[in-house]
Amino acid sequence: MPLRNFRDSRGAEWTVWDVLPHVARSGERREGDRRVGLASHYTGPERRRGRERRVRTPGLLTPGLERGWLCFEADDDKRRLTPVPAGWDEVPDVELEGLLERASRIVRRGA
Repeated sequence: MPLRNFRDSRGAEWTVWDVLPHVARSGERREGDRRVGLASHYTGPERRRGRERRVRTPGLLTPGLERGWLCFEADDDKRRLTPVPAGWDEVPDVELEGLLERASRIVRRGA
């Protein structure tokens, strides 16, 4: 997860990072079946109802965020840009500020 800091043209200091929810990551630890090879030690009845034991809850993420987003944060201002632009972590600060301007403001809950 790349992380950058930059100062915008108004002088605000921003921290920027990408967020990839577990559904967007490859190599997820739970992708494989860790039970392989253990079945020979158990002699009781099969209690599993299906091969897939993981619970998937659709709709946990706001639609459009499944593939990740770019998060911008400065003091009490937080913004989100989706999808994550390729190469965002290597662009000049001026271009990063352009991405900031395209990002949506996030209203913090529970504050």
